[in-house]
Amino acid sequence: MTSEYFQRVRWIHGSATDPVVLWAHVVGGWEARKVDEFADGSLTWADEDHESESTGLGVIPVPLPAEIAKDPQFVVALVEQSEFEAVWHSARVGSSGGWVRPG
Repeated sequence: MTSEYFQRVRWIHGSATDPVVLWAHVVGGWEARKVDEFADGSLTWADEDHESESTGLGVIPVPLPAEIAKDPQFVVALVEQSEFEAVWHSARVGSSGGWVRPG
């Protein structure tokens, strides 16, 4: 695993208020940027300079994708930087309606 990667974690749960997809740009084992995607399509984001009420960078290192995937409520995929950047841009400009979720 390289020291920098992008991941998408689908979170399978029944909560109407928690995100359903967790996007992360991980550098050196830490979240550098993060987007939380909710069932209604809304996106919240965080980086070293910005957090929302519901989304902030982790205060502990991110487990490796294989470790996260051991928990059956999570479906983990490494994604291309361009896929993360599209979500990041949509979250930052607040136009999640124009973003089409990749398969």
